[in-house]
Amino acid sequence: MSTDMSIEIRDEREEGRYGAYLDGRRIGYATWVKVHDTVVLPHAEVDSAWERQGIGSMLARRAFEDAKADGLTVLPLCPFMRRWADLHPLFRDIVRAPRPGEMPAVNDAVHAARTLEGLAKSAGVDQAQHSTSQR
Repeated sequence: MSTDMSIEIRDEREEGRYGAYLDGRRIGYATWVKVHDTVVLPHAEVDSAWERQGIGSMLARRAFEDAKADGLTVLPLCPFMRRWADLHPLFRDIVRAPRPGEMPAVNDAVHAARTLEGLAKSAGVDQAQHSTSQR
């Protein structure tokens, strides 16, 4: 991989994620769900061609930094995010474990966020198809 690559980490929390971009193409993302005063990080993924290049760490750092700046705690459900948090003591004060009985509600919130994201995407596709057919 090129050492002069310029990865941009975009705040796309409105769409439920942070995105990693190279030359305008998304090459990775970390999903993000806010539940009360906690940021839940359920999943992170980097294109296989870009694995082991530090992109997952860039996504994690941005999510944790933003949560800390906003005064939120972080519940890293994704194994990568959990491991990243373990390796970065600067963020230990905001990382928390699930509370007893909390996981069903957290899982429901994550599922609801994913469903809403899917609906928004399909509405955008439907809207784009509708505007194209109107021309």
